[in-house]
Amino acid sequence: MKRTLFYDGIFHSGVREADTFRFLEVTDKTITGTYQAKPADVRYAKEISLGGKHVYPCLIDGHVHLLFSIAVMAMGFNICEITPDGVEPHNLAGVEKKIREYAARQPKNAVIAANNYIITAVDERRLPTKDELDDWAGGRPLVIYTIDGHCSALSTKMLGKLELDPTGHNGHLSGEAHERVQGRLTDIISASITLPVLAAGIANFQNACAEYGISVVGALEGNGDSPKDRSTALIVKLARHFDVGVRFYFQYIDLKKAERFAKYQKHLRVGGCGDWEMDGATGSHSAAFYVPFKDTGMTAPCYYEQDFVDRMVHEADEKGYQIASHAIGEAAIERIIAALNKTASGRMHRIEHGEFHHDRSLEELKKLRYAVMMQPGYAWIDKRYLNTYTQYLPQEIVDRLHVKTLYDAGICLCGSSDSPVQDLDPWLQMLGMVDFYHPEESITPYEAFRCYTINPARAILEGDERGTLEVGKAADFFTADRDLFAIQPQDIVSFRPACTYYSGRPYRKKKGTGAELLWSMLKRARPV
Repeated sequence: MKRTLFYDGIFHSGVREADTFRFLEVTDKTITGTYQAKPADVRYAKEISLGGKHVYPCLIDGHVHLLFSIAVMAMGFNICEITPDGVEPHNLAGVEKKIREYAARQPKNAVIAANNYIITAVDERRLPTKDELDDWAGGRPLVIYTIDGHCSALSTKMLGKLELDPTGHNGHLSGEAHERVQGRLTDIISASITLPVLAAGIANFQNACAEYGISVVGALEGNGDSPKDRSTALIVKLARHFDVGVRFYFQYIDLKKAERFAKYQKHLRVGGCGDWEMDGATGSHSAAFYVPFKDTGMTAPCYYEQDFVDRMVHEADEKGYQIASHAIGEAAIERIIAALNKTASGRMHRIEHGEFHHDRSLEELKKLRYAVMMQPGYAWIDKRYLNTYTQYLPQEIVDRLHVKTLYDAGICLCGSSDSPVQDLDPWLQMLGMVDFYHPEESITPYEAFRCYTINPARAILEGDERGTLEVGKAADFFTADRDLFAIQPQDIVSFRPACTYYSGRPYRKKKGTGAELLWSMLKRARPV
């Protein structure tokens, strides 16, 4: 056993805001000692100075879509960008220009996936039609995703690849029609990814995690509409060799599809989005509320009836799976809670997003051991740039956005990015917590930090293994020049680690070459 002592740092355990120590001992990738004074009569293989920096446990992003994040980082592009002056492009002419310029650089039959289209920020307040996309992309297969990921616009050739009849079709998909083709769309996109592109995307993803201080992600992958879903099998195989830890949630109702990956998992996990979505999203008018959308006067239904949800939840819980389920609107949240309440395992299950709960659901969440995996940065952006909530939702629904109420109630509240729906940046999500949509619902920087460390560690069933700097836990930590817990809340968005350590070793930035990726596959595989 080779022991390493890290010294000359202010180590924040993360257990309580004021808890610090001066020396950290690491043995075989695990923390084996935390001390206020250097241990006497102990010989270390290495003694490493951290130059007086502050040291914190690494962050956990419990809700990302890994394959899409890799694809967007390597071969896709964002249609709209949020700037201090607003959203650009802000009209279809600007969208056309951006698509034409990107498409002109691609091969004639290249598959193009574009992200981050913001309907409410575009003057025309609509998606491009398939005919417009055909023209702008030069006949290439193209899909554009809205910023919430629950609505899309497709070119004629992309509709054809999905075996959807383009006759009379405007190219727009939303709600269940959108959700039920995501497996096949993923297959189409992943089949077009070459080794160099894949290597670059994987490197970019891991580099971004290290830059932000993230050591583990919860990856929601797999779609039931893909018969063989080879893309999920591929990303699982690759992720077992990442430096960044990956914990998969397989989005299948048919548990036989998830069972083929069980041998790679320490804890069985199922659900997330995909087949496990109870509803859609606000921006696509597919979130399930009991009251109508303000702009349309319509309501959207839950995707499944209660009896069906009860059966799928019961089967997964009985077979030992932790369950995660996407639910945004009050009706959808109530539906999944009602099903989870009938389980017998006592396992910590998860509600993804959980934005617009009503009082009944809030009382249930206070009583039960469920994690809520939120993305508060989205509400921060919406209030300042998107205005989706105020345009689409009645005020009584907007008033249901909470963070502090959930945190103070002792609910396992977690921050996450939903990447690539939003950037992987955890500090934006923490800004959304400390400067929340409703100011009275804001929490402190330390409380926001717990929502990215201790709480998500529990939410991925690894509370005994990570989330704090304590003996017996993973030696994943980052250094910083500033005291995170002493900064002004609004400054948290600019906070960045100086160096990130995985298993007690500084992360080495990836180059993104094919040779590097192939070499990484020789490393010992880890549980996912």
